[in-house]
Amino acid sequence: MLNWLRKIISYDNPLRRFWHLLKGITAAILYGFPGQQMVCIGVTGTNGKTTTTHMVEHVLQENGKKIAMISTAEFSIMGKHEVNQSKKTTLSPFKTQKFLKKCLKAGVEYVVIESSSHALHQFRLWGIPFSVAAITNITHEHLDYHGTMEKYAAAKRMLFECVSKTAHQKISERVKKIPHQQASILNRADEFYPSFKKVSCPVHIEYGLGEGGLQAREMKYSKTGSTFTLAWKDASTEIVLKLTGSFNVENALAATGVGLACELSLEDIKKGLESFESVPGRMERIKSPKGFEVVVDFALTPDALERLYSELRKTTEGRLIGLIGSCGDRDKEKRPEMGRIVASHCDLTIVTDEEPYSEDPMVIMQAVLEGAKQVKTMGEDLLLIEDRKAAMEHAIKYAQKGDVVVVTGMGSFQTRTMNDGPMEWDEREVARELIEKYSR
Repeated sequence: MLNWLRKIISYDNPLRRFWHLLKGITAAILYGFPGQQMVCIGVTGTNGKTTTTHMVEHVLQENGKKIAMISTAEFSIMGKHEVNQSKKTTLSPFKTQKFLKKCLKAGVEYVVIESSSHALHQFRLWGIPFSVAAITNITHEHLDYHGTMEKYAAAKRMLFECVSKTAHQKISERVKKIPHQQASILNRADEFYPSFKKVSCPVHIEYGLGEGGLQAREMKYSKTGSTFTLAWKDASTEIVLKLTGSFNVENALAATGVGLACELSLEDIKKGLESFESVPGRMERIKSPKGFEVVVDFALTPDALERLYSELRKTTEGRLIGLIGSCGDRDKEKRPEMGRIVASHCDLTIVTDEEPYSEDPMVIMQAVLEGAKQVKTMGEDLLLIEDRKAAMEHAIKYAQKGDVVVVTGMGSFQTRTMNDGPMEWDEREVARELIEKYSR
């Protein structure tokens, strides 16, 4: 009955939104508005927000701050991490407020929350007085829910409007003693930057590759990392990042902006950035004794795939082999474009199943295949292998020294949602098992 109602009542229906608001208010009241006693930091965007969220947590923790985190990949309180099994970027308002209450009891002073557009639109974060908001970028995603890019951006902007509102509210005595400024951290290069800039805030920190007040300059990339000059006002410092790609430099800039808003120095931030290792399931490299690698990444939008494959193409000595699928019951418009992007970068493209949910898996795969066929020839450098493990096995079995096999869409998730419900699945473990099988 509930699923039937969801299908016939639009996401923007006033009654539906009121129901979400009521839940948000109830949860905040039930747990006593714990966010009011901590410096709450929100990170939003289409791509890169999980990595940025983890970077923020690490940078603050490395500088002795008492911090907690909610991300798509993990939860943490004072450095103790656990896997996010929910497969949701932002939890329900009740689970979120319960987590914040737990954080407060543990003595947490800062909490960084990866904030999805769905959560913001559905008031899951109602009653959390965000002091700092950062955005990575806004590109094509979730149009099945929001309808247009403008509505999608407006949902993201709600986080910054919250910071603007918090700036004019009385804050608790505890929060007054925690070093921070009310700040918006904005990507100067993003298409929607002007509309976010209009949201009033005591401090705006604008970042970019060679632009904005907070800049990365003289970037150099290798297979294992990136180096760049981090510049802020009249100060600068050299950064050696263990993550490769311009997108990860942008993530580092966003995290730096948050660090500055929490009154850290550039040298403090440098210490955190340079010791940051990675995020589970985000460009995670698994090496084979045969000399090739499997890269597992969460990329599930056209922009994320373009950025990922562009970087991998530059550093891959052998063949680039890409496995691509798409999630069911989600934005259908992006599927052909995702297939085309992967096929345009790869020497061999394998279209396979991902998470169909209630959709026909073959319908999804055919949509992805439609785009891939624009640049590849079926049966030659383009294959359709329905079973995901079989697709991975085919790629790993024939991979040679110098090749890179790329598997996207699942990242660090522990299950896949199939037509008949969830099944256990850890992409990284499957890759390791297959590498071992063909390394004997």
